[in-house]
Amino acid sequence: MLDIIPINNSEILETLNKFLWFYDEREKDITQCELFNEGKDRDYFTGDKHRDSIMSRGSIHDGFPEAGKFYSFKTDNKPTGGSLTRKTIQYYTTINEELQVKLCTKHNALCVLYPPEGYISWHNNANASAYVLIFTWSETGDGYFKYIDGYSGDEIVVPDKKGWQCKAGYFGAYNEEPEKLVYHTASTDSWRITVSYIFNRKEMSLGLQEDVIEEIKSK
Repeated sequence: MLDIIPINNSEILETLNKFLWFYDEREKDITQCELFNEGKDRDYFTGDKHRDSIMSRGSIHDGFPEAGKFYSFKTDNKPTGGSLTRKTIQYYTTINEELQVKLCTKHNALCVLYPPEGYISWHNNANASAYVLIFTWSETGDGYFKYIDGYSGDEIVVPDKKGWQCKAGYFGAYNEEPEKLVYHTASTDSWRITVSYIFNRKEMSLGLQEDVIEEIKSK
């Protein structure tokens, strides 16, 4: 199960709000990017048929999503293939470094902007197993994060809410118990931002993720 973490820390929330620059500048800034996979067939790639296909492949599935509709601002891993402006790269780097200091994390896994009808297809991140903090901002709350609970087999839908929301949990690898795999997808009908950070096993052994979660919850 993933946990929903209330974001009560005003300093963390203030820094998260700086990522809204990508939303505010979307009409001119995202022209420098390309949509991942051109956003084809959202209903299929977020639906049951594709989910079952991905899960049936086992470790043949490499962990990455096969399709989506989003713009990536993470400068060292741009699946969009877009050419970001220097201004955008500098802004992303500044905000990311500021939030990493506050979260005591070294690893930013994702920074993307979803347009209306945006999505990311079913996948499991088994190639990058870690404890994950997922911060999501929604323009209207008209979207969701959906995953399979590996222990119960239930499909869990976490509705977006207007503004920021934080989800946290461990995403397992193929060399662990299969119940620890987290197959997931997301979709939105309004503008949406997702920024995620990960803790490796050494950091987890120190309980760093638990300390950070308490910091996020603190007022």
